[in-house]
Amino acid sequence: MEYQERNRTRGYQANNIYGRESQGGYQKRRGTIQGKISLREEWNQFLDYVNGSWRVKALILLCGVLLIGVVTKFITDRIFYQEMEITEAFVETDSGCIESKLQITADYGTAFLTEHDKQALIGYLANSLGIQMEGETSYQENDVSQVYTYEKAAKQASTTIKAITLRQDASRTYLYTELMIKNDKNFDILSYRDILIEALKDLQVVQAETTIQFLGAYEGDLPLERWDKIADSMIKELGGKVVYENRDKELYTVYAYSKMLPEYISVDQKKVNIQVAMRYEEDNNRTVVYLATPLLRGDW
Repeated sequence: MEYQERNRTRGYQANNIYGRESQGGYQKRRGTIQGKISLREEWNQFLDYVNGSWRVKALILLCGVLLIGVVTKFITDRIFYQEMEITEAFVETDSGCIESKLQITADYGTAFLTEHDKQALIGYLANSLGIQMEGETSYQENDVSQVYTYEKAAKQASTTIKAITLRQDASRTYLYTELMIKNDKNFDILSYRDILIEALKDLQVVQAETTIQFLGAYEGDLPLERWDKIADSMIKELGGKVVYENRDKELYTVYAYSKMLPEYISVDQKKVNIQVAMRYEEDNNRTVVYLATPLLRGDW
């Protein structure tokens, strides 16, 4: 009897405990269900409000169109307009890279620099390119500028480095580097560009303008239709749009703009970062083609 009584007591306690837990679970589930019902009612009220107001419908539709436009532009820019090297277009010409040229002009600011400082800057840039300086830098001065220049020529390459101080621009100093490589089949000029840009960053240069150009050639005097095909193929490869063109053999040049290339200049309020130029060299009996970004510098 005592044993049975204890079992009944334990059973009652157990039922009481489980009963409280079951009741708590029931209340929790009930609260969740009521919360869902409340959210559904609020959503239904919102839909009724939207359906009853054409202005709200128009606003939501406009927001949806704008959102789609933003997302589409983001995807397009990321997929179709990623930066690319200009070499990818030049390779398509099968003209061979007879010569590549890199020119970088960097604004070093208006800090006072001694002659030793300027020569040290030239030496630093030369060393970054792996050039062992031999001989002295030349010096020129006039009412406009002071220019320190170091030049070195080799069989396959030539380098010019300058420190230019403009008197009329609060004594602002510019660092100019020009590197030319002959028969640059592997487009090593791009590696030197990256090296120079990193060297300028170490010098805390904020602003620098970079020009890269390639020269190729075809044997003989190609017809004008072939010139057009070569120029159009390179611009198309770079995703460019023609801004200005003069397709005459006396002066053949095409300017274009592409989002795939990082730098550009403004010409008559229009962006330009591709230039294609061609000419026929009668002495060498060849048609030469230039491709540059953003523009060709010097004679061509």
